[in-house]
Amino acid sequence: MSLIYLAQTHWSDRFIEHLFVGPMWPATMLALFVWAFVLISLLGFFSIDLGVDSPEIDLDPGLDLAPDIDLDPTIDVDGNLDVDTSVDASGHDAHADMFGGLAAATLKAVHLDRVPLMIWLATFSLLFWVISYLLWFEFDVERYSPIWLHSIALTIRNAVIAVVCTRFLTTPLHRLLVPPVQYHTETLVGDCATVETSEVNEQFGRARYATNAAPLLIDIRTTGEVIPKGSNVRILRYNAHTKTYLVQSEIENDDLLVGK
Repeated sequence: MSLIYLAQTHWSDRFIEHLFVGPMWPATMLALFVWAFVLISLLGFFSIDLGVDSPEIDLDPGLDLAPDIDLDPTIDVDGNLDVDTSVDASGHDAHADMFGGLAAATLKAVHLDRVPLMIWLATFSLLFWVISYLLWFEFDVERYSPIWLHSIALTIRNAVIAVVCTRFLTTPLHRLLVPPVQYHTETLVGDCATVETSEVNEQFGRARYATNAAPLLIDIRTTGEVIPKGSNVRILRYNAHTKTYLVQSEIENDDLLVGK
């Protein structure tokens, strides 16, 4: 009996040790945190009725301390940062716009523009753990020692592989949640967009065109007027040579309609 107990104890200790060695500990911690949150969320949907009425205790002190979490599957992920560091129009917020465009493109590439964040994280954390386990005990343990430098490098490698695998696994869900909508230059003309740069003039400007998923970033120009950031503009026509859209202030357009 004691030998069986010692064998079981030895196996469990080794298993726990394997979970927190080298690049395994970041994957294990992430998987435990994400899946614990998922299980707690599921327990909120499924309650067990034991036939006993528990006393109602009002623990609400009148303060709303819990933030509302919106898990709408049609999350409008806007990777654009609202950073306006320029004083005049010469800066054009070029760095902020470029970074925002790259962030939005990255989120769209990994399907975070449509797939709910918790579903994506649950899939990623599970794949991250499996990939880390297989690569470490099948290949890496004989080549690398479990020191910090090796663990960080292997964790980054495993995370990149897990992101790619998560992207492919969430492709069916990505297509199911929001039907893809084709936007062409002809379909945008006549609609409205919002100025994203510090201002828009006849030489520079960018706007955000809202869609059901991630917004489109389009280059816009005016006929000479200067329109500030955050203004709504009407798309008049598309210039195929410069690949820009000619826009007009929505306020000015409304005034012209009233004048008619």
